[in-house]
Amino acid sequence: MRFSRVLHLIAIVTLLAVSTSLIGKGVYMQAKAHFAQYLIMQAWEQTLKDRQAHKPWSWADTYPVSKLTFLPVANDSVIDSSLDSSLYVLAGASGRNLAFGPAELNVNSHELGGSHSGNRVIAGHNDTHFAILNGVNKGRLIQLQDATGKKVIYRVTGRSIVHESDTRVLAPSDERLLTLITCYPFNSVEAGGELRLVLKAEAVAG
Repeated sequence: MRFSRVLHLIAIVTLLAVSTSLIGKGVYMQAKAHFAQYLIMQAWEQTLKDRQAHKPWSWADTYPVSKLTFLPVANDSVIDSSLDSSLYVLAGASGRNLAFGPAELNVNSHELGGSHSGNRVIAGHNDTHFAILNGVNKGRLIQLQDATGKKVIYRVTGRSIVHESDTRVLAPSDERLLTLITCYPFNSVEAGGELRLVLKAEAVAG
């Protein structure tokens, strides 16, 4: 009986230790994510001052190139107010960069305040930064600020589901377009499926 109690006590202590470790790791990851966003925000503010690329941390292989803000419009779908509607867009949509925020593909002259023409393609994870796209429908206004501080407003004109191999959504354009891409469906058990949600938006004001 005494031996059984000892085993029971050991099991409880082990369970508490594992639980504490998991909670600690969760808190650490949350703190790390928030601190990363703070550093990215600081880098963006510095970019607005001198129009130069600034890495959020010394070993980063990316830098913020724009600020994306989802603007509420009349008769739009219900928006999850717990999600921040402003996001800092990073240069280069690599897996590492997407862990810290949405990222723009094929960054070129417009990255630091150049031309606003063309199709600007931004990708993000559907379980973090681009989870907000689940509630963004046709007619929603999206504002994009560049490194000069200039803001261009886009209106969502289309929402579609495509296969990951469909590269037509990446096609260049002579018009000012904004294309937002994330994995689909949302809340999927399996991450990184073959489908993508694509939002197309056209510039309506600057």
